[in-house]
Amino acid sequence: MIPGPATSTERVRCAVVGLGVLGGAALLALARAGVDCVGLEAGRVGHPDGASGGGETRIFRTAVGDGPEYHRLLDRSRELWTDADAGAFTPCGALTLGPAGDARLDGAAVPGRTEVLGPDAAAERWPGLRVRPDDRAVFDPRGGLLDAARATRALAGAARDAGAQVRQGVTVLGVVHRRGRLVLRTGDGEIVADAVVLATGHRATLLPDASGIEQRRVVLSWFAVDEPERFRPTGFPPGVVTGGPVFSFFPTVDGATVKINAQRPQPGTAGVDDHHPFVEPGYARPWVPGVARRVRGLRSRPDRIESYVEGYAPGRRGIVTLTAAAPRVVAVGGFSGQGFKYAPAVGEIVADLVRTGRARTGAFGAAVPVAG
Repeated sequence: MIPGPATSTERVRCAVVGLGVLGGAALLALARAGVDCVGLEAGRVGHPDGASGGGETRIFRTAVGDGPEYHRLLDRSRELWTDADAGAFTPCGALTLGPAGDARLDGAAVPGRTEVLGPDAAAERWPGLRVRPDDRAVFDPRGGLLDAARATRALAGAARDAGAQVRQGVTVLGVVHRRGRLVLRTGDGEIVADAVVLATGHRATLLPDASGIEQRRVVLSWFAVDEPERFRPTGFPPGVVTGGPVFSFFPTVDGATVKINAQRPQPGTAGVDDHHPFVEPGYARPWVPGVARRVRGLRSRPDRIESYVEGYAPGRRGIVTLTAAAPRVVAVGGFSGQGFKYAPAVGEIVADLVRTGRARTGAFGAAVPVAG
């Protein structure tokens, strides 16, 4: 992808602002639908500051407790992720482990999509985990692991190959209405568009009340392990432990460390410009012993701790919504850590809204109406 400057006054059918995982998916779907479109990214695609690059890896599941419509979207996303750049998606399954009767564990068990294992079978199958006698394991065999930055770059690259323009290092300063069209003001000039997709993530929303998305800091820790071979994706798929403490775990991708997300309340932030990657001393001390009682062979302290910014919508539902009046502005974001699961299918929803004003599903809606 070679960034190029906008002309002083450029005209396109649709401009996508923000090329994180959701914006990249929207740009790809628009390009494949034959829409003249340009994607604008203020930094570089796959940068580590926000949810689309931070944290290195993401869990992908095809089984959620939200019903058939969500399952259909997840199946579509898996199809598209599987067709993406080799290495972006590792089909190793996804796991939930916890005490029998735990509500979160029960919610992960979807008949026909998951298998449920007792403690003995789980301990034998995943020796990197310490399984308790009262545990049950729910395994989603069609789940897997996504390389966050690589997957995000794959979407933007596929969009470019399908005919979209992809520009990095272009900051959109504002969006205004002019004679029935939308004008994006950038540091390189103006872009006039019939429709705009706002997928700005932790950046400014550009229009008042365009999302209702709250930005929060997410802190992740990487631990060296005694036997790295035991923690490769095939024998240690990504997953969640639901019973005391609650945390998610990820296989080694560097051959040496396992990522742990201790699911603790995280403070809000105004965005990446207000976010400092510094993590307070002793952050991991209160929860490391509990994690060590569940994962074998972890070192006593993390090798590294990093943080990034992620968008959360009210009710932890993603927002995909359209302005009430033309010209069309679609806002998308706030998937609360679920964006990588749904992004390719959500991109197609966004493309439908841009092209027809209608969506093929009502699975995601506005938490806060878009202005306009």
